[in-house]
Amino acid sequence: MKVAVFLLTVLLICGIADASDTSGTTSIDQEPSIRQTHSRYWTASNTTLVLSDALAKSGDMFFTMQNAARPHFQEHDPLARPFVTHGPVIAGVSEGLFFAGEIFASYELHKHGHRRIAKVVLLLGIGGNSAGIATSRR
Repeated sequence: MKVAVFLLTVLLICGIADASDTSGTTSIDQEPSIRQTHSRYWTASNTTLVLSDALAKSGDMFFTMQNAARPHFQEHDPLARPFVTHGPVIAGVSEGLFFAGEIFASYELHKHGHRRIAKVVLLLGIGGNSAGIATSRR
């Protein structure tokens, strides 16, 4: 039940972050090209998504390492298996590198005018780690 509440909270935060990032209407006098206008990356919605991603990754790492301390632990995710089975230091560093890679990819997409896809990158990270939390708690 606690995991379901956690997942619902993360999804609500993500929904609020996406809804708060309304840029308003554009007028006829403005440039039609999105690429020519520069906007800040660290808006309230992007900051919320990045923090939600960090929270989801931390929760997933916590529950995975908690399970790894038990006898006969077996990681079922083939992508995470090489990182998790070598201990908490390797797992923590790799999780940090994946987090930095997601932020970098999101920033670069945003910088080149793909603002919605930049948010999707963060949402995919949140969703993947939330699913990891759900499966780790079973």
